[in-house]
Amino acid sequence: MYVATKPETGLKSVLIALTKQIKLVRPEALAVYPYSNSLFIDDETKAMIDAGSGGKAYQEVPTDRIDLLLLTHHHFDHTNGWVFFKNAKIMAGQEDGAAFQDEKQFRERHGYSRWAELMGGSQVEEWERLWQMPPDVPTQPGFQNIQLDGVFKDGDVFQLGETCVQAIHAPGHSRGHYAFFFPQEKILFSSDLDVSPRGPWYGYGDCNLDDLIDSIHKLMDLQPEILVSSHRRVIDTGIKEAFQAYLNIALQREARILEFLREPHTIDEIAAQNIISEWERKIKTTEFFAKMMIVQHLKRLKSQGKIEATGDKRYVKIAGV
Repeated sequence: MYVATKPETGLKSVLIALTKQIKLVRPEALAVYPYSNSLFIDDETKAMIDAGSGGKAYQEVPTDRIDLLLLTHHHFDHTNGWVFFKNAKIMAGQEDGAAFQDEKQFRERHGYSRWAELMGGSQVEEWERLWQMPPDVPTQPGFQNIQLDGVFKDGDVFQLGETCVQAIHAPGHSRGHYAFFFPQEKILFSSDLDVSPRGPWYGYGDCNLDDLIDSIHKLMDLQPEILVSSHRRVIDTGIKEAFQAYLNIALQREARILEFLREPHTIDEIAAQNIISEWERKIKTTEFFAKMMIVQHLKRLKSQGKIEATGDKRYVKIAGV
């Protein structure tokens, strides 16, 4: 069992001590965009995993003494506080490296090249322009041009002193999405595979639903005893069941889409069924994300031989499936 260093009440920022060295950094506000949870490893090598907890939360961390900043992936709510860690060596997964340093790659991975196809017209409603950032978020959404000092790959191990942490490539949410596993303590930081009751998110251009499903199983196979993720509370019971319930939400979406395609329908017609409707804020960008997630399901169903394109921008279930 983990022990909190002080009560986690209201919306106050806290450090939650999972072990003597491994501490969860919670945002002062809720851990939702533009915020996310971070992990602080207070060992011989002082490390931080992700940088989206906000300046108020990082007041409890010796930011100038952080030696190593490991970024799980390139999304803004995980990277926006990188400027706090001025003395840290910054690393990210090799599959995401270009997205930190090449604006064209960054924009392509967000998928906006498909805007005209899915939304009509050429005007892209960019997510980052719709948000007023809180005062303790030091950068603005969009391309950051973070100069990495190195990259890591699946299976790489960081020995930080007493603490050992392993990089686990877990793509699907992004091409270079990583989790981090502490094998001695059986602690898993699953990043954005966060067992949210809303289910997995795969609405960007470099998401891949098959990869995401495989990644969920890969993390389950680690059999962690404590699960920490980017946007939820610490879980120390029923972890396998939580992952399975999370995965089932995506599979249930797919089953509903397949059922709807007993008759031919377009992506717009599928989207109108609100099969994917996890956003409280209904704007064109969230409609775009929902359609991008539908595209992922159509791609997967087509590869399984369960649906076919009719040639008029419609899809239909194959007879006998």
